[in-house]
Amino acid sequence: MKNKFGNIDLTSGKIWKVLILFAIPILLSSLLNNAFSLINSLILKETVGGDAVTSVNSTASLSSILFQFAYGCTSGFAVICSNRKGKQDLDGTRKAFLVSLILSVIIGLIITTIGLVSLDSLLRILNINEIFIPGAKNYFNLMLIFFVVILLSNMISNFLRAIGNSFITLIISIFSTIINVGMAYLLTGVIKLDTRGVAIATITSHLFIFVASFVYLYVRHKEYRFKLSDFKNENKTYLDALKIGLPLGFQWSILFIGSFIQNSQINKFGPYAQNGVTCYSNFEGYLTIPISVLSTALLDFVGQNYGAKKYDRLKNGIKFNICLVFCVYLLILAIGLPLVNYVPYIFLPKSQLSDPLIKQKIFFYCSSYLWFVIPALIFQGLLTTFRSSLQGIKKSLWPFFSGIGELGARSLVCFTFPTLFNPSNPLSYISYRGLCLSTPLAWIVSTVIMGAAVYYFIFSKKHGLKIESTNSITNKE
Repeated sequence: MKNKFGNIDLTSGKIWKVLILFAIPILLSSLLNNAFSLINSLILKETVGGDAVTSVNSTASLSSILFQFAYGCTSGFAVICSNRKGKQDLDGTRKAFLVSLILSVIIGLIITTIGLVSLDSLLRILNINEIFIPGAKNYFNLMLIFFVVILLSNMISNFLRAIGNSFITLIISIFSTIINVGMAYLLTGVIKLDTRGVAIATITSHLFIFVASFVYLYVRHKEYRFKLSDFKNENKTYLDALKIGLPLGFQWSILFIGSFIQNSQINKFGPYAQNGVTCYSNFEGYLTIPISVLSTALLDFVGQNYGAKKYDRLKNGIKFNICLVFCVYLLILAIGLPLVNYVPYIFLPKSQLSDPLIKQKIFFYCSSYLWFVIPALIFQGLLTTFRSSLQGIKKSLWPFFSGIGELGARSLVCFTFPTLFNPSNPLSYISYRGLCLSTPLAWIVSTVIMGAAVYYFIFSKKHGLKIESTNSITNKE
C-alpha cells in the first residue's frame, strides 16, 4: 500500500494511472471525512432526536457562507505549493507552506470574529424555525470559536496532496473518524451535551488531523522543516498566495451565498421543508463525493504540471478527467435515482415519520429536489473539472466570475420562479418545484462560463498553453 499510494510525482508516468492512484486515497479520505456529518446525524438521531439532527444541518448554509471563503483561500494557497513542487523548488515549497499556515490562522480568526458577531442576524435571515434555533446556536458557536483548528486541518491536508501525498491523509482520516465516532456517542449519549457534543467531537477530530499531519511532515520530510530564514523577506510569497487564494475564497463564498439564499427561501415552506433539506443535502453530499474527489486530484495534477511546464500532459489529464466524470455520472444515476423515495428513512427517526401526513410532506420536499438535481449532476462534474483546471494554472478570476453568474442565476430563480409557477400561492407544492430548478440552472450557467475560459486559456491554438517540443515525445502516455 505504501509503495502504491505514497508520494506520487504527478509530472511523470502514465496519466490515467497516476490520476487514479492519486485519487483513490482521496476518495477514501473524503468518504471518511464526510462520514463526520453522517455519523453525527445518525448518533444524534438515536441519542437526542430528529430535531437535533435538523438543528445541526440547518447550520450548513451558515458554514458555507462563512467557512467556504476560508476553504477557498487554502485551496488557492495549495496551488502555489503544487506549482513550486512541480518546478522541484523545495525551498520555495516549504516557504509557501509556512506562509499558508500563517495566512490560515489570520483568516480563521477573522472568520471567527465575524461569525460570532453576526450569528443571530444570519439565523434570522435564514428563516430557521424557532424550534431548531437553540440547538443550532449551541452547535455553531463552538464551531466558530475553534474554526482556526478546522481550517488548519483543511490547509495541511491540501498541502500534503499538493506535494503528491494523498495516502497519509487517508491513514489520518481513518483514525480521526474513529475519534469522531467515539466522542460523538460519548458526549451526546452518555454525557448528554446535545448538539454541543457533536461540535466538540468534530473539533477534536480536526485537531487530530492537523497535529498528526504536522508531525508526519516533520519526521518524514526534513525538507519541509521550517528555518528561521523562512520567516524573512517572503513578501512575494504572501502576495502570490493572496493573489490566488482571495479570488478563490470569494468565489466559494459567492457560490454558497446562493445556497444561503436558496435555503432561506425553502425554509419559508415550514419545518417539514427544513426536515426535507436535512435529508436531501446529506444524500446529495454523498452522491457527489466522487465528483469532488476527481476535481481535487485534478487540481494538484494541473498545478504540478503547470509548474513543470508540461502543458501537453496537463491537457491530456483534463481530457481524461472529463471522461471519468461522465463514467461517475452514470454510476450516480444508477445508485441515486432508485433511492430517492427512501432517503428520509436514513436521516430521520421512525417516530418522526409515524404520522402519515407529516411523512408525506417530508418525503415530498426531499424527493422533489432530488428528482431535479440528480440528473443535473453532470454539470456539477464538468464545472468542478473546469474550475480545478483554471485554479491550477492560476487563472483564479474566472472561477470568481462564474461564481457571480451562478449566484445571479440561483437568486433569479429563487425570487421569481415560485411566484411564476403559482402566483396565487408562492408557498404551494408547485411553487416549491419551481424553486428546485435553482440549483440545476445555476450549475449550467457556471459550466458555460468556465468551460469557455478553459478552452480559451488552455486549449485554444492562439491563446492556450503551448506544447513544449522537449516534452512532446516523453509525455505521450
